Amino acid sequence: MSEFRWWRALQLAWQQGGRGLQPYPRLEFERIFQQTGTSGLLVLVAVNRLKFLNDQRGWAAGDALIRCIERALRQHLPRGTNLTRWSGDEFLLFVPTSSFEDINRILSGLQRQLASPFPDQPAFLFGLSHLNETQPFQEALNEADHALYLDKGEGAISAQRLGEERGLFNLSYQLVQMDSPEDIVTKGLHLVRCLLRFEAAAFAQVSEGHLVNQRLDHDPAVTFPDGVLDGRIRLSPLAQRAVQDHRTVVTLDAPNDPAASGIWDRLQGKSGMVTPVEVGGQAIGILWTMQITAYRAVPVRAQHLLELAAMRLAHVLELRQTVQAVRQTLEGGLLGLGVALEARDLESYGHTQRVVDASVQLGRALGLSSSALDDLRQGAYLHDIGKLSIPDRILLKPGRLDPDEWQVMQSHAATGASIAAHIPQLSPGALNVIRAHHERWDGAGYPSGLSGAEIPLLARIFAVCDVYDALTSKRVYKPAWTAQQAQEEIAQQAGKQFDPEVVQAFLTLVDGVRTAADDEHQGHTAQASEPKT
Repeated sequence: MSEFRWWRALQLAWQQGGRGLQPYPRLEFERIFQQTGTSGLLVLVAVNRLKFLNDQRGWAAGDALIRCIERALRQHLPRGTNLTRWSGDEFLLFVPTSSFEDINRILSGLQRQLASPFPDQPAFLFGLSHLNETQPFQEALNEADHALYLDKGEGAISAQRLGEERGLFNLSYQLVQMDSPEDIVTKGLHLVRCLLRFEAAAFAQVSEGHLVNQRLDHDPAVTFPDGVLDGRIRLSPLAQRAVQDHRTVVTLDAPNDPAASGIWDRLQGKSGMVTPVEVGGQAIGILWTMQITAYRAVPVRAQHLLELAAMRLAHVLELRQTVQAVRQTLEGGLLGLGVALEARDLESYGHTQRVVDASVQLGRALGLSSSALDDLRQGAYLHDIGKLSIPDRILLKPGRLDPDEWQVMQSHAATGASIAAHIPQLSPGALNVIRAHHERWDGAGYPSGLSGAEIPLLARIFAVCDVYDALTSKRVYKPAWTAQQAQEEIAQQAGKQFDPEVVQAFLTLVDGVRTAADDEHQGHTAQASEPKT
């Protein structure tokens, strides 16, 4: 659809009666923000699979879908919203004086309501970001584009799932940007409540059968007495069941549910759910949501989302505690960097420490000197430091990377070595691990295409341990492999991806290598062995 034809269609639509959306050419749209400094929301809307639709059904079908989306935006977004055609398949809108949650709800509703040419997929995708005087226009546009990027996945996906996955990613992304535990709990709690659309949500630490240090977030329309959650509150039977069973527990009729006591009585909650926040299988807190003014159903999907939110919260809290505990020593500082990289990449809990321990264990089996083991340990802590240079839209992409994105991702090894070279007292051997741990024995790796003995020995050792932990850990794109499956894969890659001698040594000691599953089991066992009080 040509720019002229689109603007002509848009002008005709306005002549037929609009609700205040103002259309602007692209350059005029940008100029407005350079002059006004008004705060609001930036919205990037993309027509879903427009090129495919044009190719398969002709330009008339694409034109009709664009007009349909434009008309829906005009009818449902607030008065004063400004709009421009940003690219061939995108609109850019500025919505002043509206809340993020309100506009997200409106657009998510339109995704579900608008007829789409593709079964089980929405007619359009969107991304939101805040725009204000302290945030440059381009930065806000990048955030909106990043949010939109999350919607561009492969295969059929429902509009409801799109909204939930976007919200969950937004929760994860914002949590890992926070430094203090106070911010993590306070701001994270608000994000959880808005994601699940409950009137109240709280996080509390668990101490000797009581809830302490509770943090409450609630809808401003719902009021509570001051200090309603102050002091120690005994765990309700509902919360006790959640902690003991390591799962979410739901109450649909709290006033008539004997298990819903304690905070449920204090807040006069009607429906809600409770889930434990666990580190290493041990409940460090409780996360709950509650409906106060009316009863509501709690579908399984909402329970699953609460559990994922609790997992993200526990992950970040654990990482922050780890960083604080080890910051005093050089090795502790390196571990802190490795764990921070883990959080940004949303890797499995404990990945950094596990690959460090496994690498040192394998290095000893191969007869490395104590100084070489120190070099291996330092390099293992910082092996992915180069991912600091990878844009979030690539690093956190849940789907497969395209060729250009993969090229950017591959740059992290060489970039990491350049970054780490500025760390005082970091050894050349450690830098070799960082730079060369993605090289392959057959020469097909990166960044330098080294092969065989050209690859530094420390990097060859670490590569086996890193891949084994990745295979046995759950990731967003795959389930965890069993130890047996991972060992078979490592063995098959001897002489291809890995040094055969290193593989042989690894397979003789692999039964003593800790995996993510071992960490989880150890946490559950430790909890079960504790005396009841």
